[in-house]
Amino acid sequence: MPAANGTPMLTGDKRQLRARDLCALLADDDGRGRLVDIRQFCKDWAASDDFRRREMIADAPRLLRWRHRISARRFDLRRIAAVVDALCDRDDVPTPQCVTSRRSRRPVTFAQPRFPATPWNDHVRSVAPPACARHNVWFRPVDLDDYRVHGFR
Repeated sequence: MPAANGTPMLTGDKRQLRARDLCALLADDDGRGRLVDIRQFCKDWAASDDFRRREMIADAPRLLRWRHRISARRFDLRRIAAVVDALCDRDDVPTPQCVTSRRSRRPVTFAQPRFPATPWNDHVRSVAPPACARHNVWFRPVDLDDYRVHGFR
């Protein structure tokens, strides 16, 4: 059942983003960056029980258009896979098969298609969850925390 803004969500008492819906949200960038939708997914994950978490990751995410395979969108599936993998590791939820096969050839972050060698990025690598190394998508564990601040959906 879509929300008022057309965003697909789970039905039921609690409405949550699903991993398969993230590609559409990331492609429809509203100017606030890609972190908003990923953090909303993490927020919904934190507010869910194990059954709902398994529903959130049951279906594999897919790119929306063929051209997304050659644009900056090509990293979206890897970002989603890294986030889902890290959340599953952290909370002892079985990782879906579609997540384990996604690895970026070059290092990327949540919002940027590049991860240059800088002292800050070296720090991010040193504190990153183990899933980051498996997917070559880098972020800090605090990026997966439940943010309950204004400005997020």
